[in-house]
Amino acid sequence: MRLRRTFGALILVLALGLPGDLLACGDKFLVAGRGTRYQRPKTARAASVLIYADPASAVAASLKKAKVESLLRLEGHRATRVQTLQELSAVVSNGRYDVILTANSDSANVQRMVQGSPDAATVLAVDELVKNHSLLQAIDSAVSQRDQHLKKTRTS
Repeated sequence: MRLRRTFGALILVLALGLPGDLLACGDKFLVAGRGTRYQRPKTARAASVLIYADPASAVAASLKKAKVESLLRLEGHRATRVQTLQELSAVVSNGRYDVILTANSDSANVQRMVQGSPDAATVLAVDELVKNHSLLQAIDSAVSQRDQHLKKTRTS
C-alpha cells in the first residue's frame, strides 16, 4: 500500500512538472494563450500606398473590381487614390508615401516624377499583380526593400 502511494505521488509530481510544450499534438491548442493565430507576420509594416489610375483606364476598372483600397485598409495599409498627374504631383510633393501603384504604361512617368526625392516611393505596376493576386506580397517586399535602402543611405 505504501509503495502505491509513493508511486502515485511520483507520477503526480512528474505530471505537474512537465512543461506545456511536451503535451501531445493537438493538446497544445487547448492550453490557454496558445491558440492558432491567423495574423500578418510581425515583420510586416503598415505602408502608405498611393494609387494612381486614370478613371477611364482598364487598370482603374480592375482595381475597383478587386476592391484594392478596402483590401489594403483591411491589411493595415493607408491607401490614397489620385486620378490625374497634377493630383499625383501635388500629393507626392506634400506627403510621404512608401509605395505608388500605377499602370504599366504610366510607371515610367511616375518613376521620373518621384526620382529626385531622397526618400522616393517605390513604384509598382499593378497590371500583373492584380491578376495574380500577389499585390500584398509585392507591397510588403517593396516596403522592406525601401526601408533597407533608406537605412543604408542614412547611415552612410
